[in-house]
Amino acid sequence: MTTPAPGGALGRRLAIAASVVVLATIVASVVVTGTPAVQREAKLDARRVRDLGLVEAAIDRHFKLEGALPASLAMLADKPGVRLAIVDPVTGKPYDFEPIGARTYRLCATFTTDTAVTPPAAGYWSENEKWAHGTGRLCFNRVADAKE
Repeated sequence: MTTPAPGGALGRRLAIAASVVVLATIVASVVVTGTPAVQREAKLDARRVRDLGLVEAAIDRHFKLEGALPASLAMLADKPGVRLAIVDPVTGKPYDFEPIGARTYRLCATFTTDTAVTPPAAGYWSENEKWAHGTGRLCFNRVADAKE
């Protein structure tokens, strides 16, 4: 006659409880941070926002030095010593730049996430609330700032 191992039923219950906790943790992390695909899209949108912010700063520098908006983003990117991303990281299409006044202009990009819904990629949202966006093509009106 065999005797059941002491704590066998307790061990089984603990294993089931631990499995439930692990599964709940995984589900909670996906709910809070989004699926890997959503996280990837948020990171790509964060890069678009960072690119647009750097383009805006380059336009401000150009305006300060030249007293006018640049003719194109390509002109800004072609300056010696300048590294400026002026194309979408996925499509390779240039961001849109359109002067609409002596100091005012429009920058446009196409986004795949909505900052009102998707948790933003770490580190970019709090610094760039002025770049809040929905999905699809969105334009941001800006005024060239000659101040430092």
